[in-house]
Amino acid sequence: MSTAQIVGILSRGETAKENLTIIEGWDLRDINEYLTDKGVATKDELYSLTGNPAKEEINSNVEKLVNQFDFLKDKPENMSLEGYLFPDTYYIDKGDTLETIIEKMLSNFDEKLNQDLRNEIKKQKKTVFEIITMASMIEKEVKTIEDKKVVSGILWKRMSSGMRLQVDATILYAEAKEGLKIYTKDTQINSPYNTYRIDGLPIGPISNPGMDSIMAAIYPTKTNYYYYLSAPDGRTIFSKTLEEHNYNKAKYLK
Repeated sequence: MSTAQIVGILSRGETAKENLTIIEGWDLRDINEYLTDKGVATKDELYSLTGNPAKEEINSNVEKLVNQFDFLKDKPENMSLEGYLFPDTYYIDKGDTLETIIEKMLSNFDEKLNQDLRNEIKKQKKTVFEIITMASMIEKEVKTIEDKKVVSGILWKRMSSGMRLQVDATILYAEAKEGLKIYTKDTQINSPYNTYRIDGLPIGPISNPGMDSIMAAIYPTKTNYYYYLSAPDGRTIFSKTLEEHNYNKAKYLK
């Protein structure tokens, strides 16, 4: 850079920028590891501002952030900020505190979940917390927006009919496992996140969902399906009956 360019930057008060990319479906553990590797946070410092993943506890720092954003008002007091750190690329100034970075993520969520969407959620007699919890499961279970909307319809329908959700991703979250197969013994773990044992939604979100998953949770596709599975080739296979679902498991999950 020339002397004139340097003087121009200094006179305008510009500072060096760094980009942080939060991936859709990351949970607090993933974000904690990423920010630590990037050198913008010390190990587990994130949890002091967001609460711990898969644990029912908060501290005064979390309460401080909650009070800044209306969309957090229906979040249970003992739950972390899991689900609300909006996945996106953020440009931060060198020297930005971790609290500032978290506030940017929450502000982004606040902007993305606009008033029209909040009105629709209210119209459905649901809460933002319930929608984000549902979206966080959809994010971990399927990839395309079309499949997400169908799976959303299946899960909401299971809830309304009294079926358990039985979402594998909730167990992986509770056990801090990523992308691993679960076994029958895993479905028996005693956790408020285990949707094989509890009725309805897990106690809270299991990831930080992107906009497609949030939209799918708000606007599900109605079908006759009650079951789905993810085939090794990435396809989502849907079934109307348990018998059909078991047949598809034997066929696709050999």
